[in-house]
Amino acid sequence: MKFVFFKRIYAFLFIFTLLQVSITFSQNEGGLTFNNDSTKILKSFTLKEQPKQIDKNNVNYLKVGAITAVTAGAFVWLHNYQSNAWWKDQRGNFHFAEDWDYALSADKLGHFFDGAFVQTLYQGAFEWAGFKKTTAMWIGAGFSIAYMTDIEIEDGFATTWGFSPGDQIFNVAGALYPVAQHYWDPLKNFNVKWSYYPSEDLIIGNKTGVFLDDYNGQTFWITSDIHNMLPKNAKKYWPEIIDIIFGYSVDYYTDFNKRYQNWYFGIDLNWEKIIPGNSAFMLWFKNVINHFRFFPLPVIRFNMHQVTYTVNY
Repeated sequence: MKFVFFKRIYAFLFIFTLLQVSITFSQNEGGLTFNNDSTKILKSFTLKEQPKQIDKNNVNYLKVGAITAVTAGAFVWLHNYQSNAWWKDQRGNFHFAEDWDYALSADKLGHFFDGAFVQTLYQGAFEWAGFKKTTAMWIGAGFSIAYMTDIEIEDGFATTWGFSPGDQIFNVAGALYPVAQHYWDPLKNFNVKWSYYPSEDLIIGNKTGVFLDDYNGQTFWITSDIHNMLPKNAKKYWPEIIDIIFGYSVDYYTDFNKRYQNWYFGIDLNWEKIIPGNSAFMLWFKNVINHFRFFPLPVIRFNMHQVTYTVNY
């Protein structure tokens, strides 16, 4: 219990230090820079125009306090929720666990998505509080890594789990993916999405726990903004609201004799192009919404048993 207490203190100190470093980093106009030639090369990969962002910090500390309060409350609630779902009655010594084959690696994609999504939430929150985009982006990545690392450390004390280096790699990679998109334009054409429909095991009560590890019901996607990647004279032939999408899911992931992988190829809706509004809030809101696949749309599904034409969430 003492270790858990001090761990949380260290986590908050880490976040506070990150805030200070990020402010200094952005105000020095240092950041990550490219020379003129490399910038021209990167820009040649995309025709996508980005909205102008405020290029200085004008921090509203009342809003920062509100973000901190909401974070603390959500942190406590989520910790208690996850403790009851995953870690109850199985506390032991801290240990590591290699689990690359768990859920046929669907959980690794889940960690990547969670890291990216939490980063998006916090970047928007700190832009709202007055931080410029690059500062808010790095703070968001730091908050995401801190939160996901806390969960992984808790797993390290669970007798049936353990701290997974693989999970942590995908936590960090997910949190830094939006950062990479900011500095390398071609990546902006590829975004991660998640969809979920409760599995039969969860519905009938055969599975305990929470939907977060109900991998039989989850699908992980990566979208391709085809319209943005097309040459200017070809854009008229492809609707900008339609993306090409690639997906991955698993079935019977807990049964080593029956489990198998599903791969998907199909179309998806780009909510950033559908929902109107160009205010800072609306740009953030559309980005958040665009992390999810809401409607069943046509896909081709491949697995070890068959190839089927279907609709999928």
